Amino acid sequence: MQTAREGSLRYGFIIDQDTCIGCHACTVACKTEHNVPLGVNRTWVKYVEKGAWPDTTRFFSVMRCNHCTHAPCVTICPTRALYTRSDGIVDFDTSLCIGCKSCMQACPYDALYIDPGENTAQKCNYCVHRVEIGLEPACVVVCPERAIIAGDLDNPASRIARLIAGERLTVRAPDQGTGPNLFYKGVEEANIDPLAATSLTGGGIWRDTGSATNPPAVDLGDGARPGGGSGPVVDRSNGGPPRVVYTTDHPASWGWKVSSYFLTKGIAAGIVLALAIAVLAGASLDSGWARWGTPLVSAVFLALTGALLVADLKRPDRFHYLLLRGNPRSWLVRGAWILTFYGAVLGLWGAAGIVDADRVLVVLVWVAVPLALATAGYTAFLFGQAEGRDLWQSPTLLWHMVAGAFAVGGGSGLVAALVLDLEPLLEDAYAWAMLGGAAALGVIALAEHFSRHPTSRIEAAMHHMTRGRWGPQWWVGGQLIGVEIPILAAAMTLAGGPVAIGAAGGIAAAAGLWLADDAFVQAGQSVPLS
Repeated sequence: MQTAREGSLRYGFIIDQDTCIGCHACTVACKTEHNVPLGVNRTWVKYVEKGAWPDTTRFFSVMRCNHCTHAPCVTICPTRALYTRSDGIVDFDTSLCIGCKSCMQACPYDALYIDPGENTAQKCNYCVHRVEIGLEPACVVVCPERAIIAGDLDNPASRIARLIAGERLTVRAPDQGTGPNLFYKGVEEANIDPLAATSLTGGGIWRDTGSATNPPAVDLGDGARPGGGSGPVVDRSNGGPPRVVYTTDHPASWGWKVSSYFLTKGIAAGIVLALAIAVLAGASLDSGWARWGTPLVSAVFLALTGALLVADLKRPDRFHYLLLRGNPRSWLVRGAWILTFYGAVLGLWGAAGIVDADRVLVVLVWVAVPLALATAGYTAFLFGQAEGRDLWQSPTLLWHMVAGAFAVGGGSGLVAALVLDLEPLLEDAYAWAMLGGAAALGVIALAEHFSRHPTSRIEAAMHHMTRGRWGPQWWVGGQLIGVEIPILAAAMTLAGGPVAIGAAGGIAAAAGLWLADDAFVQAGQSVPLS
């Protein structure tokens, strides 16, 4: 094999599924070569069956990192732990990994996992230690059918380049625009389209996969994919739909901590934005609440945001790498910069209010406003880099997050008004912020629900979020509690009702926003990638 030192290269794989016998020699060789722990895999074989007994057929597909030309995992990685070598191999440096799991969300192929021993991301690295001394990857060497072909895609004389030029080959998820360098020959469509086969339930050939996320098949009887895209079409003529009978686990990577971080940073941003509305309406900055109370509350929730971010890392001891070794292309790093600058401005604002530096105070309030907007909205761009989760690519996500910040910021101000003597103009501004933010959340939710979605993966995720497992949480929690109750409470407060009603609406706004965002986070991860 040509080595990385011999010039410009672009390594890739062809998997010949016409000859693959599903023996798992490649999986075992990979585990042995890299000491991969039990329960996780850099490469694995997926089995899909079609037909009804006794007329059944089993199809195999070897799954692994695609060493993409435009690798989204490299872009989103906040510490450059993932990088593309000059020979096209996407490699990793575990000494830099903070275990944020963002690369796992960015990969459309389920190729990454968290090593249970090191708590860092791992994946196929094309056996670079072998390639650099002229050897082939371990999986290529052990394959008894020579079904795995590796080599330089840009060298016309190489076997792999000749096969690409002369054979009909397929790649996984070409619409993602990643430029995968793993090609399949003769692969069954149901093996590489995760929505084309029913889920693995009730155990596989050798092991249970209780956290597998494939949605169930939907029997429509008319050959059409369901409007919600929740699963494959049942083929009545051939014994039912294709069935996954063996694969590996890929549990959801992000959970309640991410959903809670949405809420805490929304409050940290929104309470400043709501105060800015009051100032524009004529409220003064002379009160203790405006001078130091608001920045203090915002800073507390900002600190909670940072604590949730750190707690969700598999290597929290390396959190400082975000600032010291950050990848400026990653919105996780950009977000850390935004939160840091915002926290600094809040600190200066509070200090200026305490020492009565009025001119400085006014300047800092208006400097804080764009940083508050950035704090509320930057996660939309981070989720936009998570290319593997189509639901999270929504163009309305930014507006949802900004609207949510106004809703919970205004609601938090009304809660504060229960124990503080705030001027009526300030209370009205908080009520208007909650009313406008909650109304915008409702409009955005309905627009997303009734819009046509460009991919079946988005349709499937929307189905799970609005009609499936998370449907009650989305509608009752997110829309009734998080939208309708805050709107009603804000209207009653503006009509002269007691501030306690507005405060109750503020609590409902926070609870509802968390429930809606948690449904969004979980549903986005419910659609299988492999």
